Amino acid sequence: MSFVGALIGNDFSQARIETEEGARLIEGILLNRKYYEVPIITARICGVCPIVHNLCSIKALEQAFNVKVTPEIVALRKILLNAQWIHSHALHAFFLSFPDLVGISNNFDFVKKYPKECALALDLRDWAIEICRVIGGRAVHPINSVVGGFNVAPDEEEWQVLMTRNKDILDKAKVLFDFVAKQKLPKFNRPTNFVSLRSNKEYAMYDGSAYFSDERDLSDAEQLASDLEEIILPHEKVKRVKHLDRVFVVSSLARINNNFKQLNKEAKKCWQKLKVTLPCYNSFYNIFAQAVEIVHCVEEITRLQDSYKIVQENKLKVAFEVKAGKGSAVLEAPRGILYHKYEVDYEGNVVYSNIITPTAIFLANMEQDLEQYLLELQGLPEKKKVQLIKTLIRAYDPCISCATH
Repeated sequence: MSFVGALIGNDFSQARIETEEGARLIEGILLNRKYYEVPIITARICGVCPIVHNLCSIKALEQAFNVKVTPEIVALRKILLNAQWIHSHALHAFFLSFPDLVGISNNFDFVKKYPKECALALDLRDWAIEICRVIGGRAVHPINSVVGGFNVAPDEEEWQVLMTRNKDILDKAKVLFDFVAKQKLPKFNRPTNFVSLRSNKEYAMYDGSAYFSDERDLSDAEQLASDLEEIILPHEKVKRVKHLDRVFVVSSLARINNNFKQLNKEAKKCWQKLKVTLPCYNSFYNIFAQAVEIVHCVEEITRLQDSYKIVQENKLKVAFEVKAGKGSAVLEAPRGILYHKYEVDYEGNVVYSNIITPTAIFLANMEQDLEQYLLELQGLPEKKKVQLIKTLIRAYDPCISCATH
């Protein structure tokens, strides 16, 4: 990814993000493949968030086949999603963005300066990745989660060992949040439209309606996706995204702005420590929002484990009939809303596929942030200006691997 800014007088005519990674053509690769290959292939879009691609494709295909899964299946899928959020957020918020806040550009120097905190972050990630392995069959690129549920139940002994660590992991997540939250974020404020899933029942990630902060209105999540316009610019391989010609942002910050009341107890306390009025329009606060969501996800995994008997293997896979149909699904990935849509023929072959990722959605909003921020940075030394621009871009947690799928 590179950044281009055009200055005319004291104003910027353009701020443009250019993605330089080549297109990977996953949507084309899926054509004429059997439906059961889709979750395996789409998981390869990203090594950091493979689970949400896997599950989003599964949900879309289940809609095409009219598959109704059990509460136990949904519980396991939600646990997988929460675990993925933990290891993705711990990587980004602590190892990729946090060094910006303390002025360290080399991660080796960062680990030397903060060895205890780095060990905490790695322990959180290890716990989450182990959950993904036990449920998904692999730590990365799951193979156990399939259309209709799961091939096998999690190993009960391994699962119980992981769940005995819940309280310890929650304590570590809160300590890590307190450490991250002590840092001073750059000042910035640009009102924008935050969009996320929303549910009255829970902090939405697997199900929910689409909520628009500027209109304070709910709409069908799949209708939102169908109204998205994908735009291909000549200088890059990413499809930019607008909703009815409007730019908006999806992110951890968008979710907290829209769904603060649904956060779990300890996560809610963490955000309140920041003493920040919602909605928060400072994009740098996405770093803090991710740290809050780590706490929330640990709590949520505990809640789901207590609420469902997930080891009942006979309830972890349902039978269904392969038939021609269309299906789509919207889930919350760590970086925001993710959309998958498929059409299959009567033999279960994919004849159409479309995937819209969070990074493709928020790139336009990032550019608008940069247009304003560049004006605010005038007069600063060039080195400081570049460092702050990089910090703002990284705060968004862009995933170019997903964007160039």
